[in-house]
Amino acid sequence: MFIKTSSKNQIINNINQSAGNPIGGSSETIRKLSEKDIDWLAGVLDGDGNFDIINIKNCTTPNGSIITTRRALKQIRITQHPRDGRILYRVKEILGGSIKPKGKKYLIWTISTKSQMIYCLNLINGKIRLKVPGFKEACLLTNITYIQANYKIERNSGYLSGLTDTEGSIVLNYPSNLIELNLEFNDNEYSSAIDFSEVIPGAKLSTLKLIKRNQTQEKIFYSIRFSYNTVENMRPLYEYFLLNRLYSDFKFYRAMQIKRFLELRAYHNHPKDSPEFLLYYNFIKNFVTHLNEHKAPPVYLKTNMETIKPIK
Repeated sequence: MFIKTSSKNQIINNINQSAGNPIGGSSETIRKLSEKDIDWLAGVLDGDGNFDIINIKNCTTPNGSIITTRRALKQIRITQHPRDGRILYRVKEILGGSIKPKGKKYLIWTISTKSQMIYCLNLINGKIRLKVPGFKEACLLTNITYIQANYKIERNSGYLSGLTDTEGSIVLNYPSNLIELNLEFNDNEYSSAIDFSEVIPGAKLSTLKLIKRNQTQEKIFYSIRFSYNTVENMRPLYEYFLLNRLYSDFKFYRAMQIKRFLELRAYHNHPKDSPEFLLYYNFIKNFVTHLNEHKAPPVYLKTNMETIKPIK
C-alpha cells in the first residue's frame, strides 16, 4: 500500500486499514493509533532506529540470469538500555516484533518479516528526517514510494518526544539554576535542516554548531545541538511533555519534576542551613540520582553531601 495523499487523517486511516491485526500489536492498539503515535514512532526510529540492509550474493533473478549481489532489507531494529525498555515495549505494541537481550547491557527490538517491515515503512513515510539514506533505500527495496518529510516540525508534534526518548537529555543546569532539554546530532544536511522553532508553544530554541576533537584518534567531529535552556522555557517544556509523554521512565520522571522545581528554584541562594535550601537540596539529590544511582554524583551535589543532611 502506497501513501499518496496529503490528508493526515486519510493517511492514518489507510495505514490502520492496511495493517491488519497480525502486523502490529493487538487490534485495540491499532484501532487507537493516532498521528501523535506515528510522529513519536518516527522520532524514535530517527533517533535510535536502524534499517539493516545487507548484500546477498549469488542470486538468480526471475528470468534465470545470475547476478553477483543484490541488496535486501534484513530487519528494522532499535537498541536501548534496559532502563529505557518501556520505549521498546511501546514500539512493540505498535509494530509487533520481538525484544531480546543484546549482550549484558542492552535490549534490542527487531522486526524482520516482510509484512511487518512494509507496514513500518509505510507508517513513518513522510516523517523521517535524520535516517534518510537508510530509510530511502529501505523504501526502494520494498517498492515503496519515498515521501520527503516536512522539516518544519508542527506545533505539539510527538516527533520531538520520540527524539527526546532516544537522543535527548533532560538535565539540571546547576550554575544557571534551571532544567533544560538538549538534543545533539551529527551536523549534516539533514540535521541542520530541522526546524524545531514552533513545536513547543511559548518556548525559544537555541541552536549551536560544535566542533569536537578526538585527540587519541586525531579526528574532528561536527555536531549540531538544539537546546531549550532558559528559565522561561521550563513551563512550556513541562506542558509539552504532559501532552506528549515520554516512554523513557528516566526522562519522563525528570520532565515531570519541572513543575516542582519551578516552586523550589528560588531557594537556590538561601543559606545552606536554612529549611528552604534543605528542600532545594533534597529535590536536586532526588532529581540527579533517580534511576541513575550507578553514576557518581555531580561535583555540586557531592560537595554539599558532607555538610547537609537531606530532608527525609
